[in-house]
Amino acid sequence: MEKFNRTVKRALDILELVKNSDHPLCGKEIAQRMDMPQASAFDITKTLLMEGYLEYANPSSKSYVIGVKCFEIGSGYISHMDLVQIAQPYTEKLMRLSNSTSFLAGVYKNQIIYLNKTEAPTSVRTSAVLSSRRDLGNTGLGKAILACYPEERVAEIFRETRFTETTEHTIRTLDALRADLEKTRRRGYAIDDREGNIDVYCIAAPIRDHTGEPVAAVSVAMLYSMKTDELMGTLSRAISDSALEISRKIGYTGQLY
Repeated sequence: MEKFNRTVKRALDILELVKNSDHPLCGKEIAQRMDMPQASAFDITKTLLMEGYLEYANPSSKSYVIGVKCFEIGSGYISHMDLVQIAQPYTEKLMRLSNSTSFLAGVYKNQIIYLNKTEAPTSVRTSAVLSSRRDLGNTGLGKAILACYPEERVAEIFRETRFTETTEHTIRTLDALRADLEKTRRRGYAIDDREGNIDVYCIAAPIRDHTGEPVAAVSVAMLYSMKTDELMGTLSRAISDSALEISRKIGYTGQLY
């Protein structure tokens, strides 16, 4: 049987208790909730305080909140995780569900950059290759990210990039883009309806990091001729759920929009 250190376990339980509390906890309250002697609780919380894992929310009342050291450890864990590796099971699942190509793309200097694509044997072959870039405005992936930005930033990006018109469905004006992004926020996912390729229909959702910043997006691109209401309903839910789950794995705790 593996050795079990009761003091370490209590310290970890105290951190969980303080993290999940909706208000700062004093030493007496921690001892009561942990059902442990107040002196023992004091020794552990004082050590956690000295090492930076707890902080005083109010020094005069000696109430505790989670300290910066916990954030540093969590950030270190997040920084060592590879987004492509994390997303791979989800893009594979989306590929199988849609029998189409699934993409993961990051954002770089007001463009998306393709990080990974998972192709079904019979799926449409797109022109997007890994590490290539596209404008944010005429891709589902890009619009999923744009919809996370405030209006001022969207307008600035539109002015700076002058989205390339590639089909008759490409968004041409800032007002049209704003209207499309508002629909995206209400739906919870973005749509590229033959805007970048006249034969391709795409659904995408953003991935946010622990700060809430949209750092990537995941999508499915299929032939427009494959589109049905039933398939779109299934895929839109699966893509939004996948994007949210990936975001959770890299530290985000809110909603996509």
